[in-house]
Amino acid sequence: MTRIICIVGPECTGKTALASALGERFAVGYVEEYARDYLAGRTAYEPADVEAIARGQIALEARALAAGESPVILDTDLLVIRVWWQEKYGWLPDWLRGAFAAQAPRHYLLAAPDLPWEPDPLRESPFDRERLFDVYRATLVAERLRFDVVRGTGAARLRCALAALEQDP
Repeated sequence: MTRIICIVGPECTGKTALASALGERFAVGYVEEYARDYLAGRTAYEPADVEAIARGQIALEARALAAGESPVILDTDLLVIRVWWQEKYGWLPDWLRGAFAAQAPRHYLLAAPDLPWEPDPLRESPFDRERLFDVYRATLVAERLRFDVVRGTGAARLRCALAALEQDP
């Protein structure tokens, strides 16, 4: 079985940097966040866009799993899209709920909002990261998903992630 590691959490919490560092550590690539390319240069989006992003993320993950490398490191997955959707629109489409439930088991690394905020055209919530962190944690707990919180800066954050992954059964 392929081991899947997924980094999730609020905006600007070092998810991409951590995915990249883990990829280097394990000598594998990582699955990028589909939304970044999809939304590049845009200032607005609607539910159809978020659905397209979810489908694109599913396809990227499927490609990575088919390639057979292990571990597969995900910069994001449907959990992030689920939280994003519910924050923006409230309701969750049945197909997205089903796709989330059908995901292969993974070890989530929940990135704490302990890094400084860095502006980015795609980031929307500079003053809401603690609340969103709590939303992610509550969702992971409610779904009974395996996760560990990752804290610290630079090498310390990577060490925290590696220590959590070493405890994975």
